[in-house]
Amino acid sequence: MGLFDTLLLYGSVGAGIAVATLLASEGAPRHARVFRVAMGFLFWPMHLPWLLAARGTEPPAASVPHDAMAAAIGQVERELAAAIAGLDGWAESVLAGPCLRANELSTAWKAQAERIRTMDRVLAADDAPAAPGSDELESDSRSHKSAAARQQNMQRLRTVRRQAHDDLLGSLAWVRELVSMIHLARFTGAPASRAGELVAQIAAAVEGLSEASGWQLPARPA
Repeated sequence: MGLFDTLLLYGSVGAGIAVATLLASEGAPRHARVFRVAMGFLFWPMHLPWLLAARGTEPPAASVPHDAMAAAIGQVERELAAAIAGLDGWAESVLAGPCLRANELSTAWKAQAERIRTMDRVLAADDAPAAPGSDELESDSRSHKSAAARQQNMQRLRTVRRQAHDDLLGSLAWVRELVSMIHLARFTGAPASRAGELVAQIAAAVEGLSEASGWQLPARPA
């Protein structure tokens, strides 16, 4: 193979690598994309391992819920984070204490919300129009009794869903109230021990939500 053929092959492969690099760099600043594309074209033998590694470690797109529950949880999370940040300089000992469990509380909220969404999907499927010919399944007395029992079960599930939703909203409202009490105590000169009491109640909210929903708290390190 002559020099021209070698350069042509090198350039062809480099062009392909440059295009792949351009696609892999989507979202990066323009100057960074230009630099990576140039490196991919000119020095593709050294650039190829980076490209393969970047594609291999790219996280899968996650489906993030965007409903009223997610919005409410996000709001309380921000308010709680601001209250906890306010402890610095007033009640630092609380920040290092074992009773501060904001992360566990956030996890419990999100687990409860996902549990409710799952029940919503089951109930939505039950409310869907009946398939053609389904009436024949309830033509005899035994099938009719089974259908009636099924409807009772779904009604009970609606009750469970409603209670779970009430528990979630109640927990969010209670923590918002505690957050307001933390701010009030901080700006009215309350002792740092008051912050410890309020944060302990936030920790208790984790236990209350987990008991109401059946969500298991993660094992805590000894």
